[in-house]
Amino acid sequence: MYLITSVFGGTLGLIFLIIWGLLSLYAIINVLRNTSVIGFGKAVWIAIILFIPIVGAVFYLFWRNVKAL
Repeated sequence: MYLITSVFGGTLGLIFLIIWGLLSLYAIINVLRNTSVIGFGKAVWIAIILFIPIVGAVFYLFWRNVKAL
């Protein structure tokens, strides 16, 4: 049982960390490049992306695409 927990926890944890890092970095770069979001709005979006790990980044990317339509 320990072996299963160790393998899935370690491997899946690392994969989750890499995905979270890349997705968050991509979303933060998009926030900083976005000219329609200014000032305090950028700080709020960056805080949301950092403090709500995957959901914050996905929500921003979805919101950005819906707003562009």
